[in-house]
Amino acid sequence: MENTLFDIEEYTDPEVRRIMQGNTCRHCANRQTVRQGHDGRNRLSVCTAHKSGRTKSGYLRVRVDQPACILFTNKNNAK
Repeated sequence: MENTLFDIEEYTDPEVRRIMQGNTCRHCANRQTVRQGHDGRNRLSVCTAHKSGRTKSGYLRVRVDQPACILFTNKNNAK
């Protein structure tokens, strides 16, 4: 985010910053691992909170180390 014109912190809602601060998709309850491919060898992480028309599962593909979104729910608090 070094090439952005404005600092993201300045125009992001404080409540959103509180939710996203220090959290990643790794700790989100919406992240699930899906096996794809002919024999199920390919594993990828998807977010069940976001839909996507580009993946076979129908959910958005995520990386576990990317910053959390506004729909972040901690795995420990989900149950």
